[in-house]
Amino acid sequence: MTTTTEPVIATARVGQRGRLVLPTQIQRAAHITEGALVALRTASDGTVTIEPLWAVRDRLRESFAPLLAGYLPTDPAQMLVGGHPLPENDASGPLPTALLPLSDGIRISPASDQRVVFTAGAILAWIGGGPGSRANTWLYQAVLPEPAVTELVTVLARAGAHEQADTLLAELAVVGVRQPGPAKHRATLAADTALALELTAQAADGGVDLTMPDALCTAAARRLGIPLLAAGLLPAGGGVTVTEPEDQDGREPEPPTEQP
Repeated sequence: MTTTTEPVIATARVGQRGRLVLPTQIQRAAHITEGALVALRTASDGTVTIEPLWAVRDRLRESFAPLLAGYLPTDPAQMLVGGHPLPENDASGPLPTALLPLSDGIRISPASDQRVVFTAGAILAWIGGGPGSRANTWLYQAVLPEPAVTELVTVLARAGAHEQADTLLAELAVVGVRQPGPAKHRATLAADTALALELTAQAADGGVDLTMPDALCTAAARRLGIPLLAAGLLPAGGGVTVTEPEDQDGREPEPPTEQP
């Protein structure tokens, strides 16, 4: 939530090892609480900006939602099985197990260190979904595979916002979205591609048109053994039971203290 207040000005002294204690009035004005993660930026004129990560997320949504109007999913993001372990005999239906919504009987909590693979659609759903969306809840723990990055940049290009691609990807990394580069080992890439082709065929038999980028993200989730968050992939409905972090002062929950 972006808060508009009158500017507060204070001074502080840099201590040993670069330690800086923010004056209380600055913390209150910026809604920075103990343990909160902040982004630090420098400018060529020597300016240093300190910005809480919840403010970075707000700013990104507010900046990119207008640029991507008409390209954002209309359905909310769904939590799918991906590579998350399932109880025996829990899979059913014509779709591959990896594409099934996680049932209400399986609880995962964003307060844990659980990682989740995001498709490009899940990122777009976050941009258009607001602070109460499922994609927003899991953004700090997102893994964005290279195929999702490529698809996201493609959407930006179609919307005429390709010049903003580097900014979006850099800011997503700031708020904790892990963006692993292309597979370093050909065997891993080949295995993911083979599984993705198999998944697209199985999905087609189940009446779902699974794109190759989403199929590769699904394959990555299978390989990593973690869930998959996707939007526009399956009909709306279903999904995991999420334990929502408690909000404070109407603001979004803070991310875990340590980011990988």
